[in-house]
Amino acid sequence: MFEGYAGTSASGFRAEVESEQALARGETYIAMIDAHEHTDLTGPSAEEVARRLGEFGERAQFQGQIALDKHRLKRIMKRHDPAIYPGEYITCVRDPAKALCDKAKRGGSDGLPDHGGCKPLACRNVALTPENVAAWMRELAGLEKRMAARPTMPPLLRHRLQQRHAEITEFLAANTGAEPLA
Repeated sequence: MFEGYAGTSASGFRAEVESEQALARGETYIAMIDAHEHTDLTGPSAEEVARRLGEFGERAQFQGQIALDKHRLKRIMKRHDPAIYPGEYITCVRDPAKALCDKAKRGGSDGLPDHGGCKPLACRNVALTPENVAAWMRELAGLEKRMAARPTMPPLLRHRLQQRHAEITEFLAANTGAEPLA
């Protein structure tokens, strides 16, 4: 929608939405920093998330207090956005040089990550929160349920589901150090 009429108008609607999204991300970052969740991440970019959020936390604090004022948080996000994008399955740590998603490679939408074109099992911009790992575990359980369903499915579909299950299991084992329950 933003690439259509709303994105081309002089009303500033797109900028306002992007500002609100940045504010929501900033509030998420502050909550993660406050609960020390940024140190519980795993995956290829976990250390980068911890570093970026650590720096963001230092900028957001003022004499021991966290910036809860929306105007101040908007200013901090405008100047020091750590470019971390939480999602259901992954937390994307934007680095266009390593991105596999098409939109980031093309430079569309200011180089923002494209969760729709994301290839999380192969991308090096991925960090995993405990919630992300739980989402992958639910995905594995859903795949197992589909494969166990009766009547049996066509061999090609069954093979593809088994392949997907194996890819996710390997990804989680490599990036969390724990074998998912089979």
